[in-house]
Amino acid sequence: MPTRRNGELERIVLDELDWTISGFAKRIRERCAATGKPRSVSKSTVSRWCAGAQPRPDLAAVACYVLTRACKRQVTPESLGWPSEDMDVAEQALQYGDLRQTVRMLRRLWQMDTVPGSAAVRRMPFDSTPFALEALVMLPDTEVAGHGRRRVSVADIELLEAHTVLYGRTDARHGGGQFRSVFAGFLAAHAVPLLEGGFSAGRGRLLYGSVTDAVLALASMAYDDQLPGLAQRYDLQAMRLAQAIGDRGRLARGCIHQARLAAVRGDGREVLTHARSAVVAATGGPALVRAYVAVTEARAWAYNGDSTQCRAAVERARSAFDRAGRGSDPRWLMWLDRPELEGQAAWALAMAGLAEEGEQALKVARGLPPERTRDSVELLITGAELARLRGDRTEWEESLAKAKSAAQHLKSQRLARRLEDAAEGGPLHAF
Repeated sequence: MPTRRNGELERIVLDELDWTISGFAKRIRERCAATGKPRSVSKSTVSRWCAGAQPRPDLAAVACYVLTRACKRQVTPESLGWPSEDMDVAEQALQYGDLRQTVRMLRRLWQMDTVPGSAAVRRMPFDSTPFALEALVMLPDTEVAGHGRRRVSVADIELLEAHTVLYGRTDARHGGGQFRSVFAGFLAAHAVPLLEGGFSAGRGRLLYGSVTDAVLALASMAYDDQLPGLAQRYDLQAMRLAQAIGDRGRLARGCIHQARLAAVRGDGREVLTHARSAVVAATGGPALVRAYVAVTEARAWAYNGDSTQCRAAVERARSAFDRAGRGSDPRWLMWLDRPELEGQAAWALAMAGLAEEGEQALKVARGLPPERTRDSVELLITGAELARLRGDRTEWEESLAKAKSAAQHLKSQRLARRLEDAAEGGPLHAF
């Protein structure tokens, strides 16, 4: 049967963007290559789409991404007459779109992540995308009210926040691989109806902020389970929500997440870029947020081998922390106490080769609450690294033995890898 021509696709490509069919095909090929999934897309391929043929889901996702970036507005599969349910979520979730796109992607990601060990989740590629900088420079959304039929109450948001705190504590005690799918299932069941519900602009800001915290918690769990592709996509949706409500502190937290993901690729310059972006985002913000970004910057300088800048950033972190508690420090950062700050500082100073200063920080960090099992293991690894720098093999062996013993009930692929690297006896290069 003859198919109906795709007039909307032709209008956008030929009239709105003033491209040629072959030029559009070339841009799609370039995007596919940039994401590590080269595809053969020719002029005849796009011509068939214009004539009414429908592309495969992965190519439809790339085509919509290319058009969205060029048009500076969201171009969805539906708007082109293409089905959306089978779209490549891995590709779509890397687009920095509008709030409706973000809610749609969160729903799909949560649904996928509810299946423990999901093959689709584990296959998600880890791509380099510029969205972090985009989030920093975009203005808050002018419309954050919801117009759905279900009215969102304060109790709905409080339940969401309580679960985020609960799973955050569970994650710190048992590791990110244990209960991520359960938390994702809760969000799919509870948070999606809220995001699609009815609420005022004021309540919308509360809702989007709470969902941001939940999504960043899931991103941390995915990172802990060595799923950087999933963590990256969660981070993008969280940063889009934070940008929508103009929450620079939460944006800074997203940039910090990007810094640690950049370290997975071993790109020191990108690590520092994201860490410095967090500092910029937090400028003028609460003291506790500025302490958080400063200690992250110290870790980034250490990762790049600059001990002078590392030491200076640690001092800025401590100075900001000393001023915390006098203003409106955000509740989502209440876990950043003095032991946690000094633990991160100790790791940065150890990475920078500043053993004596690292030891002083580690002494304070050992006041960490015992229920934060994973963080306690991290401190033992830091202690082992500091012993290695001093040449004390006995203490190095003792610290690693304690770390392995404490970690035996943890479900953390990332920590297991760190322990393996530490046991090799060379300098640790982590973030």
